[in-house]
Amino acid sequence: MRRSETAGQADCSECGASVSSGRSREFEFGESLVLCFDCAVRRGGRYDEALDRWSEAPAIGDFGPPLD
Repeated sequence: MRRSETAGQADCSECGASVSSGRSREFEFGESLVLCFDCAVRRGGRYDEALDRWSEAPAIGDFGPPLD
């Protein structure tokens, strides 16, 4: 859900799995929310391996408006 005190660590906002920035293909959104790769793909996201980036963002509308 939110980034932990340990730099680069976060929990997936969907399933709670721990992900590490820079070592996985998580989808970051809002100020501190993240989806693990599997949850992002289940939500319709498409990851372009050749470009090493998300070519299509997953559906995140049910997480509400971004927090300021």
